[in-house]
Amino acid sequence: MAAHRIGVDIVPVGRIRRSLESFGDAFRKRLLTPGESEYCRRGREPERVAGRVAAKEAVMKVLGLGWPAIPWTSIEVLPDESGRPAVHLTGKAAEAMSRLGIMAIDVSITHDCDVAIAAAIGTGLVRGDKL
Repeated sequence: MAAHRIGVDIVPVGRIRRSLESFGDAFRKRLLTPGESEYCRRGREPERVAGRVAAKEAVMKVLGLGWPAIPWTSIEVLPDESGRPAVHLTGKAAEAMSRLGIMAIDVSITHDCDVAIAAAIGTGLVRGDKL
């Protein structure tokens, strides 16, 4: 029987905009991987950063752990070849995913009325299942 875990989050773009203006690169380095930072700077940076933050929060909810147990940069959300956001986990996030038996995490990000919203779903196997 397949197991599913979901997470949802919403982030005000204005809050991210103010943090970028106040803290700049320190804020980016705390929350984003180098690849995410580069991607976000290529267009509508506050909206893209807000989307990454919402997606990372949603993934943390799937994993059942938040910051600081899961460092922000151990979750990377970048577009795949078709433009859909793809999740790549490293370190503590990857360990939590494995421990829970989650085989994949998909995310969806949307922006509307100065907010970014993300949903994540993790799928895997209930203990005892076989591939």
